[in-house]
Amino acid sequence: MISLLFALAGLAAPAQAQSVAPNRYGTPAIPPPSSTYERQRQVTEDTQRRQDDASRQAEQDRIGLAIDANRRKVEVDRARTDRRRAATQNPVESERMRLDYEQRRQAYEREREELERQRAASEARPAPPQP
Repeated sequence: MISLLFALAGLAAPAQAQSVAPNRYGTPAIPPPSSTYERQRQVTEDTQRRQDDASRQAEQDRIGLAIDANRRKVEVDRARTDRRRAATQNPVESERMRLDYEQRRQAYEREREELERQRAASEARPAPPQP
């Protein structure tokens, strides 16, 4: 019986020795803490760049819509003025309406030019550097 125990102990010893042997495939690669920081910084930069791009696009879309709305206002105002001028019998009143429209048209034109300047400034702003 004792010999059986020694025999089992003898078999168990090599099994234990194998279980504590070093990993023959090498140690697992553990990224250094700085690489975690670098990944986080990269993700943050990418997010900020995408947010900047989206902000630029939204601003350009807003300006484009404002320019289109201005153009539509001019067209509607012109058509309304033409109808009112055609309906009046008084040439002096018709001329006054034309002059009033011309002043409004110039105001629309100044507004459009300001929007175009904003668009050019938005497009001229340098984009953030890409990695």
